[in-house]
Amino acid sequence: MSNRTVKNNKRVTEKASPAIILSIIAAGIIPLIMRTFTYDSKLSDYDWFPSDGTVVDIFLAYKSFAIITVGILMAIVLIYRAYDHQKFPTQRLFYVLFAYGALVLISGLASRWKGFAFGGSYEMFESVLVVLCYIMFAYYTYITVQNGKTVGTFLKWSGIFILILMLIGAFQGFGADLFATKLGKILYSTPSFWGSLDDLVIRMPKGTSYSTLYNPNYFSLYLGLIMPVAVAAFIAVRKRWARILSGAIVVCSVILLITDISITGVMCLVISGIVTLLVVLSRKRKPFAIVSAILAAVIVIGIILSVAVTPVHNKVSTMLNAEPTPLTAGSLKDMETNDDNVTLDMKDGSRIAVTFTFDANGALQVTATGDDGTQYACNWDGAAAQIQREDGTSIAAVVPKSTEDGQQYAAIQIDGREFWFIQTEEGYRYITGSGKIVELDNNIKSAGVFPEDFFSNRGIIWNRTLPLLPKHIILGSGQNTFIMEYPQDNYIMKDLLIESETTSIDVKPHNLFLQQWVENGLIAMILYLVVVIGYLAQAAGEIRKHDIKEPLTIISIGVFAGILAHTVAGVANDSNVCTSPVMWTLLGLGFALNAIMKKQDAQ
Repeated sequence: MSNRTVKNNKRVTEKASPAIILSIIAAGIIPLIMRTFTYDSKLSDYDWFPSDGTVVDIFLAYKSFAIITVGILMAIVLIYRAYDHQKFPTQRLFYVLFAYGALVLISGLASRWKGFAFGGSYEMFESVLVVLCYIMFAYYTYITVQNGKTVGTFLKWSGIFILILMLIGAFQGFGADLFATKLGKILYSTPSFWGSLDDLVIRMPKGTSYSTLYNPNYFSLYLGLIMPVAVAAFIAVRKRWARILSGAIVVCSVILLITDISITGVMCLVISGIVTLLVVLSRKRKPFAIVSAILAAVIVIGIILSVAVTPVHNKVSTMLNAEPTPLTAGSLKDMETNDDNVTLDMKDGSRIAVTFTFDANGALQVTATGDDGTQYACNWDGAAAQIQREDGTSIAAVVPKSTEDGQQYAAIQIDGREFWFIQTEEGYRYITGSGKIVELDNNIKSAGVFPEDFFSNRGIIWNRTLPLLPKHIILGSGQNTFIMEYPQDNYIMKDLLIESETTSIDVKPHNLFLQQWVENGLIAMILYLVVVIGYLAQAAGEIRKHDIKEPLTIISIGVFAGILAHTVAGVANDSNVCTSPVMWTLLGLGFALNAIMKKQDAQ
């Protein structure tokens, strides 16, 4: 009886720490920040980037500024606490996390592109300083959350801002985009843009949910983090307003999953839900064994159906692979510029050397020769020279072009795409979409591990990222420098993939783990995984020991599922300043919940 009284008295005297406001800003407010920011990308000297390097950012720059600001404020609070002789709780996994941060810092200092590593790069403002602040978010939240009252305050206020973000996205999914209106443009733009708001356009298809997260794919990461915690809060909290708030977030999450049609989001939530269910059921041997057997049978049957049954196999392939493009369905594999011709490298193994000249009257003359000496017919149809096989079928067409000042060049049309070439003193050269004259290199390394159209064309990037990994075992190239490491000059591949876009820039590998490896090194990536997997193992152990009817245990289950879903979604998405502040703050919250539950056991 006396023990129960002591516990009740402790609950009465529990107070939320005012310092949690910084964690609320990190998880709730920072993802909402949008503001126009004009900057010089420092990339205009590269052939694969437009000559005008001036770029306007809307979603990323000011989020990164806010992350650094909040991180500094957190550091100031910790320094003040240390000066006040407060002891900070810690555990071994945080030493691993600090080691990860040290490698991120060292990789940045050793980078060939220190300006990008520490200042951010084109469409990527996740600098070394931002990553160090992520670590601060996790540690600060861990030492600030000491009781259930602080947990409730964090969930309440961050939940309000999360609901606002999701409502914006849900309305966008139904075609009502706030940022397409005059009011919305005024809200996110600086006064210098107010005189030309009609020119300020966020290029998203109508009905696409992106909210303030920049990329619809980032909702996969965001929903993976938020939805499990919202479901847990709805179950755990008894107050009506709290249930309304968490319930509204869950409803918005479902709407966004439907309107955004995110396969990655659904997959990560399903996998996370299954694993979380198994962790909860592992408390009792019999239910765990039964559910495990059922799940194993479903997985085996699913694999058999996907392989052996043609309609199911086709459906799975359609879900995993992108819509056919000339890159995957066309006849052209690559092109090469040489001193005396342009070579078409065809998928059937043949190579065709195309030469073109203009006579004194400006008339186009074309010849096409195969590797075996075969001369292809080049018949003029009034608009282009058609390169034809013996049976009369067309392989490609060569179209005469000229610039405004009268300089003549030619366009080779094949697979529904048009490629521009010009004859210079150095030989034949390719004209990029931004008008730069370059030599084509068709010796770009590709691992060939994945089909090119795998996972919405991620196979293309993954195949060309894998060869970069061996040189980054110890240290990476530096935060934000993937754009410099990746072969951006693969113009033909990009044009075959994206219509009329030869200057598409790959700023990330669309895989969190490949991103970590390339930019921070294999060792740093391993340390990152040790921290995340270590937390998941630690949380699973605490959940198995505690009453799942207890509110804190339920919240812990939700955070566990959220971090796990984010990790799974990382297979097809990168770290970014829009969603990572939420992830790292929740990671700190998860460690804090584990510590609170462990402390309850000790008491």
